[in-house]
Amino acid sequence: MPRNHAARRLEWRYYGAMLSAAVVAAALGAASAYLAGSAVLLPHMLAWIAVLLAGVNLAGTVLIYRPIRRHLMGQDANGEAFERRARALPALSGLWVFGLTAAAMIGDVAAAQGPRLVSANGAAGALPATLVHCFVFAAYLGLYSYLLALDHLISLRKFLWKRGRSLALPRRRFALRLVGVLLAVAVGPVLVALSDQWGHSIQHGGGEGLTAEADILRQYLHQTLHMDVLGALLLSAAVAVLVARGLSRPVDILLDAMRRVDSGDVTTKAPVVTDDEFGMLTERFNRMLDGLSERERLRRTFAYFVPESVAAALIADEGAIAPQEREATVLFADIERFTEIAAALAPRDVMAMLNGYFGEIARIIHARTGVITQFQGDAVLASFNLPATDPHHARHAVEAALEIQRRIGEITFHGGIRLRTRIGISTGLVVGGTVGGGERLGYTVHGDTVNLAARLEALNKEIGSRILLSSRTAELLAGAVALRDHGLVAVRGFDAPMRVFEPSAS
Repeated sequence: MPRNHAARRLEWRYYGAMLSAAVVAAALGAASAYLAGSAVLLPHMLAWIAVLLAGVNLAGTVLIYRPIRRHLMGQDANGEAFERRARALPALSGLWVFGLTAAAMIGDVAAAQGPRLVSANGAAGALPATLVHCFVFAAYLGLYSYLLALDHLISLRKFLWKRGRSLALPRRRFALRLVGVLLAVAVGPVLVALSDQWGHSIQHGGGEGLTAEADILRQYLHQTLHMDVLGALLLSAAVAVLVARGLSRPVDILLDAMRRVDSGDVTTKAPVVTDDEFGMLTERFNRMLDGLSERERLRRTFAYFVPESVAAALIADEGAIAPQEREATVLFADIERFTEIAAALAPRDVMAMLNGYFGEIARIIHARTGVITQFQGDAVLASFNLPATDPHHARHAVEAALEIQRRIGEITFHGGIRLRTRIGISTGLVVGGTVGGGERLGYTVHGDTVNLAARLEALNKEIGSRILLSSRTAELLAGAVALRDHGLVAVRGFDAPMRVFEPSAS
């Protein structure tokens, strides 16, 4: 129902635009009669306008718009007649109003001035001059209606775009269309001037018995001349307004889409509402958005398998990240008694439990700028300050470890299973980059710092702690977290004893 209401409003706006030609013609007729100091044409012309440019125009306008209306109301599923009529709508509208206006004025000429114009004693130039005036004025109103219908076509295409449809139109150049309109405006006054020369003999022709008729013809031609001049002025104003509107509407639509892209939204495209260069520009902008959307989709897809920052770097570097070496903090977490827990569960339940567990840990680590580089069975390896730079990497890693312990102790996983985890954290030089061969690549970190984090995780079991830190990690904390010093402890895989620390949640 809302769709039908919007379609009806669009339809009635078109009818109103076409009927405005009758209002314009009536206003120009009244103004020209006033400026010419006579009302020779006014009564007859207003009557013809009421009949043709109002009543007949409405009937014809309804017929012109009928295929469009049927489609918008859902009565024409095929849409071929709709597309043909939409393409021809500006031209049909302009020609229809032109024909009606010419018929109205020529009919008025035949009814009111015909005998004088065809009189053998009348001026020879009166008839062609009058016909030129009629056709020039009709051309002005037809061009006015063409521009209104062209503006309506923009609204129609925008209406269709919002409903997931586009209307393909033959390509036209905006510059050529603008030149054609301006030439039409410029040629009209030239023809009026020529017709005025053709009818100039009226002022000197005829005998004394024809003076009254000649005077009426002079008034008539002066009045039609004023109508044409006023029509030229009106059309000039209409061209300025409608051309400016035709420029600003697609540009505003494109700028609005650019603002959305600038704010991070690459999914909403700009509606293509014109068939000229602005429409082509909008189409190319939408194709650019398709590329951006595809890039964003790839980045999000990669982020399911590798860290998001790594995914962005992989896309930017076309699949390979150059090795980086810098001081970083590595966090290694493992589940206590995982073998025993997994043996009591079906494989599907083990996967469900691990997914819930990893999801909680990943959320906490990512919230503190950490990057999970590997899921190793039931273990998690994360790095801070590599590949994403973080000057507070040691503190963020320890805060993440404390939050993991708190969160894991509060919740249960698949089937009500409670888990306990041990975490080792070390800080030192780490090398990170893509590794692999052929078409398979992965991102990982290497170095003694990584090995030490894994050894500290295992050392928790011997000391009876939950989290252990290396001395370099404790040094970088600079008192930000309360620590318990366990002194020098032998660490498997390292020759010299190492000083280790345990953070306190308080």
